[in-house]
Amino acid sequence: MENASFLFLFLWQIFGCIAAVSSSLHVGKAGPMVHIGACIAALFGHERLHKCHLIGQWLKYLKNDKDRRDLVACGAGAGVAAAFRSPVGGVLFTLEALSSWWRSSLLWRAFFTTAVVAIVLQALIDICKSGKCGLFGKGGLIMFDVTSTTIAYRLLDLPLVMLLGVIGGILGTFYNFLMEKVLQIYNRINEYVFLLLASIISCKHLV
Repeated sequence: MENASFLFLFLWQIFGCIAAVSSSLHVGKAGPMVHIGACIAALFGHERLHKCHLIGQWLKYLKNDKDRRDLVACGAGAGVAAAFRSPVGGVLFTLEALSSWWRSSLLWRAFFTTAVVAIVLQALIDICKSGKCGLFGKGGLIMFDVTSTTIAYRLLDLPLVMLLGVIGGILGTFYNFLMEKVLQIYNRINEYVFLLLASIISCKHLV
């Protein structure tokens, strides 16, 4: 990132998310909240803030790229956890979408980050349910309010849920298989095109 790009993105994501939610637009809040969390983490890990002593001593260990990447990944995972009220989803998003290697240190950092998000979010939800947030409490703070309908699950529903999970896993595996084959074909086409161009150029030089 450039020096001020993530700060500019951070401010505009906040403004856009507030404007979209307050105007009742049917847009997702997960994407902006992921960007906001990542931008906040990037601000904490920025070198200039450390050089200007604008960051506390408790973040002084962020002096290498690996720790900064982990911090940004945990920030984005916190955005997912806040948007969907799912700490485990935030951890999985951090490990699957934002990290190149599965490391135990990143796992525990992501768990701690999303746990803090869950505690803070639940505290804010309790405050809003007490009527201290005005209209914000009626929408469940972040998610839409669906608590007016009571849904009862039976034991017979469990096999259907498991079947859906198995079908989703099979379809996901098939998708990954197709993507791998498409990429292999694409690489072969690139190799043939490269060889064809090289042969044409060599023929021109011989002529």
